[in-house]
Amino acid sequence: MMYNHYTMILLYIILLLVLVYFIFFINQFFNIIFHGYPPFISTSQLSLIKIIELTNINETDVIYELGCGRARFLRIIELAHQKARLIGVENLLSIFLINWFRLKLQGSKIKLLNKNLFDINLKEANLIYCYLNQALMFKLGAKIIKECLPGTQIISQAFSISQLTPVKVSLINHKKVYFYIV
Repeated sequence: MMYNHYTMILLYIILLLVLVYFIFFINQFFNIIFHGYPPFISTSQLSLIKIIELTNINETDVIYELGCGRARFLRIIELAHQKARLIGVENLLSIFLINWFRLKLQGSKIKLLNKNLFDINLKEANLIYCYLNQALMFKLGAKIIKECLPGTQIISQAFSISQLTPVKVSLINHKKVYFYIV
């Protein structure tokens, strides 16, 4: 059986995609099991829109999404607040690269950082959104208290920050969302 040139190219592309998919899941597995990172869980666009409606965003705000994954929170904000500075922090290289490339293709002004969220300084943040896990939220609470200026809004989906008292807790699509002001 002979394959034409286009069939071979298609097979190579499919193999490459399967390899990337496999590497992504191996990376996820090791980071969850050995590093304690939360799994890649995407929040629905409708939930994020509801969360954003409950926040107070100004055009000049500096907004961080910690563990940003696909940076959906920031992408939604970018549509309505073109002057806001939007910064996504993602530690997993595979997720970072895919989304960095996609945002560049879309012409987005979101700045993505491939860093551990504990290695960045949050002192300029006006708003921080995160959907992590309880262990990371405890560590993040200490960092927020140390670095964030008074008035900084913190939004945490599903997991509370034990060192802070929420100003509001909302149930959005069967998940608690905690709103804090430092």
